[in-house]
Order: sequence, then structure tokens, then C-alpha cells
Amino acid sequence: MAPKAMKAVKKTNVGRGSEKTNEANKQRKRLSKSTLRSALVSGLKEQTGRKDIKFSAAPKVAEKCIGTVPIEQRAGYPLVFPKGSVNPKDWKTSNGVKIEVDFNRAAWLPDDWGQGVKMTQPSSRSTGGGGGILTSFVGPDMKVFFHKKTTEAYVGRPLTNQEGFKGQVRLAQLQAKQAVQLARLQIKDVSKGGSLGLIGTDPDPEFFKLLSPSEKKCLPSKDEFHFCIVSARRAAKVEGVRDIFMVQTQLVEAGVTPTWYVDAESLKDYQALGLRAVVGGKLTPSRNRALKDAKSKGKVCVQLSDDISAWEYRAGNKAAERTDDAVNAAHAAAKRFIVSPVAAARFMLAKMRSVEGPKPKLGGVYMLGSCARTFGGDAFSRQHFILGDFFVVDVGSSVLFDEEMRLKEDYDFSCSHIKAHGSVLRCNRMTLNVKHYSNNGGAVSTRDSKGVEERRNIDVLNRKWPRCFRPNPKRKNEVIMRWKGSTDADDEEEGDGSGKQMPKKSAAHKAQGSGKKTASGPVAVKKKAMVKKTLLPKNISPKGVLVCTAKVPGSSYMAARCKKAAGMKVEDVVGSFKFQKEAGSSQSTYGLSDLKYDLHRGYLAVKGGKGGA
Repeated sequence: MAPKAMKAVKKTNVGRGSEKTNEANKQRKRLSKSTLRSALVSGLKEQTGRKDIKFSAAPKVAEKCIGTVPIEQRAGYPLVFPKGSVNPKDWKTSNGVKIEVDFNRAAWLPDDWGQGVKMTQPSSRSTGGGGGILTSFVGPDMKVFFHKKTTEAYVGRPLTNQEGFKGQVRLAQLQAKQAVQLARLQIKDVSKGGSLGLIGTDPDPEFFKLLSPSEKKCLPSKDEFHFCIVSARRAAKVEGVRDIFMVQTQLVEAGVTPTWYVDAESLKDYQALGLRAVVGGKLTPSRNRALKDAKSKGKVCVQLSDDISAWEYRAGNKAAERTDDAVNAAHAAAKRFIVSPVAAARFMLAKMRSVEGPKPKLGGVYMLGSCARTFGGDAFSRQHFILGDFFVVDVGSSVLFDEEMRLKEDYDFSCSHIKAHGSVLRCNRMTLNVKHYSNNGGAVSTRDSKGVEERRNIDVLNRKWPRCFRPNPKRKNEVIMRWKGSTDADDEEEGDGSGKQMPKKSAAHKAQGSGKKTASGPVAVKKKAMVKKTLLPKNISPKGVLVCTAKVPGSSYMAARCKKAAGMKVEDVVGSFKFQKEAGSSQSTYGLSDLKYDLHRGYLAVKGGKGGA
């Protein structure tokens, strides 16, 4: 289920790409669950040689993929073969026209029937537009029909979707597998300079190069995890089954078999799909059973929603300033990794176990579909909301979900972890592709159009965690979390539901509407200084000078960065100063959260300026 919606914020340029990026996105959309079927149809139309029909050529990667998929792995292949049935490789019409097994399947088609496509010849009714192929329904005895009514007349009974449900389940399974094949072939094409399209999962070793040497020492194996998918009432509908197999396929491909925690009424439906399913109950009881099962096994608990189609990570430098142009540029320049859910969990846990200070037991991803705005801040934060769609709970935590809550339970869980363990770890550059509110079943069924249940759960949050939540001014019945006494930079700013401020427009962008000139540069310089000043606490002047105190950090890299920063102005350090956490590791940018930490711990002090020492 999808307890939270990663809904893009309206009226912002953040995350909008260039024309080149938008064109790439259009290309990717062409590769979907119907891509192979479309490629088959296009190929047949081309083979007819007819000049009176129009059709679009299929992506080359799809053309290649068709040849790798045997007819037995196409949805149009019959599920059962009564005695005397004709082999689909020999299908043809009464006129001897070859029938190709289709990649699609009608919802009402009986298990012992198949579906194919055949070429047609022009007739007096040809209009010079579409056409050229016919979808064909083929019986066990190779009787061929082109319409449902004539098929029903032949079998002597009405044909319903219930009769064809097994075929639809198989269709969903095959489409999930074929999506993986398309991705792999597309990677080969991209590496050879081929057309843009669906991008496959990056190899784990390449992704893990982002970890420092000390973090790599904490990298767990996949066997240390208990992967749990919380779901309900989705295994009896074709759309839900398709989503289920998309998640299941990604986990199985990565070498793990998840456990599905479902409601009692749906258990048999999930088990009928061949899933390892157990009764968990409603949302929070299911989450708690998953946590307890992982604890009893001595494993790390990973919980996922049942509608995630992709995990993505962006690795790149922080933007020089928090403007639309700057964060979008940094986001676009970052290296893009498409990772498996297993690699995502391993990466996250390595980060959690190697951080300085209180060791977090809860880790998660950024809550929006695009992480462009996070390039104005730190790549990881320690006192922020952890989304319930995908999170990791390390061993050694006894925190459970509050079963009084039926929505927004992940907000409460985040607060409970910060209170119990001192921090959490959110990977601000890792995002998910999730359906959310449109799904049937799960948390969607708990919501009501009037928002009564939403407000009840918000009241629970405010009662348990006073002064940690405030109403979201842009989204009804949503809240913004800000942990008490947080020193993270993001907490100093207004947000849209994520706790993050909308990056400011650049001076040049504002001047476009005002008619002011920006070529001379002073406007942009003034804007940059103003941005830095607004980010700082009121008692620290950007002109203040940093000095080392008698207190020396226990960490060698912290001691080195403090020594290097000493004598520099605050405005020249925050967002610009570079330091290394490990020898040989990539450089990190000294952010506002670093400054606050060093000041709070007493490693640095500020002299001069308003509020200086």
C-alpha cells in the first residue's frame, strides 16, 4: 500500500528539465508494458508492404527484444492444452495466413484459448489510414474468430472476466519479466550510443563506489535483511496484480524473496499468486508484525509499499546557492543511478552504521518524486520525516508503530525513533516512483473525502508530539514536521509538506518579469549574499570570523576541517568550503548543518559581527 503521496508541488520550476531532458522522458515513456505488443504489430504491418496504411516504427530495443521472448512467454499463449490442441507455432487462418502469438490477452479469454495477430490485405473498405492487422482469438482446434460475440457463439456461453482472470495474472507476470528484459537490452544500446529509453538497474559495485572506505566496512549482505511488503485487497484485481508482480520481480531479481503482510480476508488471494504471504492485519498491526518477525530472526527490517516501480539515486555536488536555476543545474548534472531495492537498503544501512554521533536505527528516502530541491542542502539529514513507502530499521530497536493511528503513522514512527535513538537518517537524494493515492485498497480505503480520519490522526500527532507539527499551508489535511531543537539547515525554512523551503528564484529569473538589467552582475551578487544571510541563525553574522576553541573534536576529519576553517568568514565557509571525511574519498561541502554542529559542540566560535564572541 502507499500510505503517503509523493505529490509534486505545483507552481515551481524545481525539477523541470531542459528540452533535451523532456525529450528523453518522452522516449522513456514509449517503453512500457505495451511496448512489445506495439513492436509486434508495427513489424507485421511493415511486412505487409502495404502503402495504404500508416504506422509508427517501434523503438529498436523493442524490436530486438521480441526475438528474445519465446512464444511460450507471451500472454497470448494458451494456459492449458486439451487433448488434440494445435500447437501455437502452427497457428494459421483457414486461408493459410500465419497467426503470431500476441503479447496481450483479452480479459475474458478462456484458459484453453489463445490470442494472436495476423496480417490483412487491402479491401474495398480500406480507408488509407490504419488497419493492416487483426487481433485473432484462436480455439484449441484452431478455429479463429475476430470478435468476442462470435467467439461466445462458438463456445456456446457468455465469456466473463472471471473466466479469464488466470490469463490476466499470467499477463501481469510476463509484463513484469519483459520489462526487465527491455531494460537490459536498453542498457546495451545506451552504452553503444543508441537511442534514449528505459534505463536498467546499475550494477551494485558501481553504486557502492559512492560509499567511503569506512562506510564500505559497514556494508551488509542481503542475507541480513527481512524484506516485508505491507499490502491489502489488491490481489483480486488485475491492476493490483500487475503492481504486485512489478515489486516482487524486482526483489526476486535482486536475490531475495519478500514476505507479504496482508489482511486476513485477502490472504488466499495473495497466496494464490505464489507469494509468501502471512496475515498481518490492518496497516499498523501489519507493520508491527513485520518488525517483530525481523527481530525474532535477528535481521534488519525493510518495509516497502506494494506499488513501487523504481528506486533512483542522484550523486552530485551541492548547488552553490539555493535558487531554482542553481538546484536544477546541480540536479541535472548529478549522476543518475537506478538501483534495486536490495542495493538501496544495503547502501542506506551502511550509511546509518557509520555516521558520527548517535547511531540512527531508522533510515529512509526523500518523500517527493524529484529530489531537485535537495541539492540546495545536505545529501543526508538526521532529524527529518521518514516516508513509510520504503524504510530500513536496524537491529537493536524496540520502537513500534502506534496502532491507534491508521494514517500518518510514519510521522509518529519517525518522531519515536528520534526520541529513542537520537536521530534518523534520510537519504535526500534517493527517491521512489510510486502510484500512491490512486490505488485501491490499503491506506487509500482509510481516507475519506471529508478528511475526518486525516484530522483525527493529526490530532494524535499533536497530542503526542507538541510543537513538532504544524499545518501545511499548501496541502489540506497535511502537516510539516520539525523536530524540537533540530540543528539541520532544512528545519530553519518554510516547506510545502516536506519540511523544505522552495528554492529562491535567481536574480536573473526575477529580473525577467521586472525588466531590470542583470548583465552588469550587481543584482546577482547582492542576491547571493542575501540568500546566505537568511540561512544563518539571527545571532550569527555572515561577516563573523571563525576561530578554533580549546575543545578538539574526537574525529580526525572534523579536527582538520575546523583547523582549516579557522580564520575564515562565515559567509566564505558555508556552502563553499570543501573538506574530506576520508583519505581518498570525494570532497564534501561545508553546510549550515556542519557549522551549527561545530558551534554547538564547542569546536568553533564566531568572532565579530552581530552576536559574535
